[in-house]
Order: sequence, then structure tokens, then C-alpha cells
Amino acid sequence: MQFFFYGTLLDPEVRAAVMPHIAESLELQPARLRGYRRVRARHGTYPVLVSDARSRVDGLLVSGLDARALYRMAHFEGDLYLPQQRRVRATDGAAAQAWIFMAVHPGLAAQRSWSLQRWRMQHKRRLLADTSRWMREFGVDNGQAHDMNWPFRRTIQALAADLEMPEDTLSWQEAA
Repeated sequence: MQFFFYGTLLDPEVRAAVMPHIAESLELQPARLRGYRRVRARHGTYPVLVSDARSRVDGLLVSGLDARALYRMAHFEGDLYLPQQRRVRATDGAAAQAWIFMAVHPGLAAQRSWSLQRWRMQHKRRLLADTSRWMREFGVDNGQAHDMNWPFRRTIQALAADLEMPEDTLSWQEAA
């Protein structure tokens, strides 16, 4: 299973805060999503993708995620985003189907473009501090966090079922 990262998860420190157990071992490949552009969220410092046939979004095609990482990413993204499959193209030209956290409501997007470089300079430090606290919440590692509504939880659990659970995650799974 592959995901396409296009926003704050492009940053290695953010990936390490969200999924510390696996961030260093992820397989990352530059990729591009056509037919969308990246804009700033209306009420946040993170990006949202909006449809635009003439545009493209550069990002990373990510492999090597496990179920625990998926649950942690879902908690990080929140239920205003839902994973959807889209075709992306790696920079080597290979096409791939990838999951992308897409905004569930078009009203989340502002018209102002979003830049990773600008975000790093202005907002990264605060997001890292907030993420560190947020990722310690109960249920983050197994999809039982209380901020997930049931349709979002079902979608994430179905994706997680497709991933093999590593043996070292049995303890957190049994504790739930």
C-alpha cells in the first residue's frame, strides 16, 4: 500500500513525530499528482488539495507503512480528511495508485497557495510541539482515539486490515 504525501508530512521531522517507530525506514520516492493544486486551509496552516485540471502537486510516494503508522497518520490528519485513491506518477515515469488524505469538504480550502518552505519558516516549530502532545493521546496507535467519527474510523480500519501487523505491535493492540 502506498500513500502520497503533499503537505506537512513531506518534512522528515513531522514524519518522525507522527510515526516515530517507522519514519526512518519508509521508502520515499518523489512523485507528482496531476489535476490538483495545493492551497492553504481556510482555518489552519496546513495544505488542502483542490481540483485544477491545469495544475500538479509535487510530493512523495511513500511505501513501507504499517497499520500502527496508518492509525497515527489518521489521528494526525483528523476526520476532516479521508483517504482516497488517486493515480500519481513517480519522477522516474512509473504510474502508481496511491492513497491520499483528501479534504472531505471543499470549504476547507482557501485560495492562497501553500508552500512547504514558507510553512517551515513560519509554522513548523509550533506544529511539532502540538504534534508531540497530540500523538500521546490514548488510542492513537490502534484507531480508538476519540476524535475519529465512525465513517472515518471504518475507512481507516479497512485500510489497516490490508496491512500486516508487525509482531512488536501486538502489545499495543491487546491493550486496547
